[in-house]
Amino acid sequence: MERIGIIHNPLSRAGRDNRARFGAAAAGLPFAEPASRDALRDALRGFAARGVDLLAVQGGDGTLREVLTALPAAFGAAPPAIAVLAAGRTNLAAKVLGGAGTGEAALARLSDAAGRGALRRRIVPVLEVSRPGTEQDGGPLRGLLFGAAAFAEGKRIADERLHGRGIRAGPAVALALASVALRAGLDRRHPLRAGVPMAVAPDGRPPRDGRRFLLLATTLDRLMLGLRPFWGDGRGAVRWLDVEAPPRRLAAALWAGGRGRPAPWMAAAGYRSGRAERLEVAMDRPFVLDGEVFEPGPGGVLLSAPDRVAFVSP
Repeated sequence: MERIGIIHNPLSRAGRDNRARFGAAAAGLPFAEPASRDALRDALRGFAARGVDLLAVQGGDGTLREVLTALPAAFGAAPPAIAVLAAGRTNLAAKVLGGAGTGEAALARLSDAAGRGALRRRIVPVLEVSRPGTEQDGGPLRGLLFGAAAFAEGKRIADERLHGRGIRAGPAVALALASVALRAGLDRRHPLRAGVPMAVAPDGRPPRDGRRFLLLATTLDRLMLGLRPFWGDGRGAVRWLDVEAPPRRLAAALWAGGRGRPAPWMAAAGYRSGRAERLEVAMDRPFVLDGEVFEPGPGGVLLSAPDRVAFVSP
């Protein structure tokens, strides 16, 4: 039977109310509420020393990103399985990979399924984001969903407008990105249509330089609300979508591309997608990884997926 350890983010949305309490279900289990990245690393090292091989992570996608980033230093090449106890504003991982729920009832279900050997298990490549030219405290970032250009603008809108109105989780991100796309698509004077300067090079190919309206990368096979905006060939676990600026026939492209079925005209119009082992991106604008904004390094970013983690749910 797996040895369960619990990482709880008390600042998450559900962490501030009774839904996040564990009670008797957590009795005797390794438990931590780290308030900083250093405290998280220390807690995970302690878990590794105690033989934890199933990590229950209660928080949102940002909490999961921090855990995934810190795992290699604590567990080395043998990371524990992860169960997501979704308790944040955005819970992409739980919606796509499956979650256990929140709080004491979720932990009890997880413990029971683990004891019966009935956990559902899915092995998932973890997206690694290196920033060449920077001193990376704790090593590269690790997560599941990278976005830049219009995606970063959608994140800003979600933070400033939608969450303040009580619109949360997947709908907030979807509404924000839809708002960005609609305004940029209808208003030819919209500044976002000009895009962001980037050079994108999958798997060592010659970089394609220009301005981008949107760049996405993930190791998941779908996103929120069943969207599958990836297609094309290539090897590797990194799925990527690259949209030139200004976007052409954006509404039609969103309809076709969002289902992973690009129309024949889309490649010539600047919509490209594929799979890669490494995706090099020369850029100097911020990007978003699992809900948080980060700055690139002087050399931009390098995306890869060298490791895999088992995600489990009851």
